Amino acid sequence: MSRHAWLRPVAGSVAIVALIAGAALLVALAVDVLRVDRQLREGDTAYAARAEATWEPDTLLPRGITSSLLGVGDDVAFRRAVDQFWRSEPRAPIRVFEDVTRRSAAERRLARTADDEDSPQRRSVLAMLRGTLLLEEARNSPTQRQVFVRRAIEQLKRATTLDPGNDTAAYDLELALKLLRASGAGEAGSGDTRAPLPSPGAGSATSGGGF
Repeated sequence: MSRHAWLRPVAGSVAIVALIAGAALLVALAVDVLRVDRQLREGDTAYAARAEATWEPDTLLPRGITSSLLGVGDDVAFRRAVDQFWRSEPRAPIRVFEDVTRRSAAERRLARTADDEDSPQRRSVLAMLRGTLLLEEARNSPTQRQVFVRRAIEQLKRATTLDPGNDTAAYDLELALKLLRASGAGEAGSGDTRAPLPSPGAGSATSGGGF
């Protein structure tokens, strides 16, 4: 027997163990694929019904590994950003300072999520929601109305550029441009003569569903 012959059984055992471990990993991943897919669908259904929703299931593999392997991190991030937008109650009147901070936090999350998002359609939705929040800021800030309307127009233009088929963003953009013209932008005049802001368009009238 050669001096390396004794290594052959050991190498064979290691290979078998590696194959078993690899097979187990594939089985766990397959189970996690089914769990993630089901949880996303169930979470969307619950969210559309305005029930408490979660989009991350318990997984066999560590959640971070599963999310990375399946590429669903951006799916969950998008849904959470939209959820935070609605939780900020964008159409409710400002009553206390916490209302302002809640909406500011929602806008920051929309912006961060858009920066990490690859899908033009989703980035369009996120920009549209930011525009909606800015229109509400304009409603609640008469002295800074034009500033917020201009910022809203910037986001809504971005939304329509990213996704020309985003009819909601196009509607809200048209509304924002009318508001800017009605406010006498670039002309002398008192703030008392500016037209009041109507409710934003379809962008703020939809429910949280539609994923």
